Amino acid sequence: MSDVADRAEWRIAQDIKAAMAHARKTLQLEADRHCHYCDDAVAHGALFCNTDCRDDYQTEQEALRRAGR
Repeated sequence: MSDVADRAEWRIAQDIKAAMAHARKTLQLEADRHCHYCDDAVAHGALFCNTDCRDDYQTEQEALRRAGR
């Protein structure tokens, strides 16, 4: 019969597996020298031209997720 520690270890492994599967499905932005929100040119390796664009992009993405898109 398994004890509490064995069940906790199994649950942690299941949570890690689920989190990794979710992370693989989530789209990751790639730096392409253009802001992902307003399409202005940005420095090499940057995703957004400033914090306002970053915040607006995140707000828009959260709204889309809540709407089920």
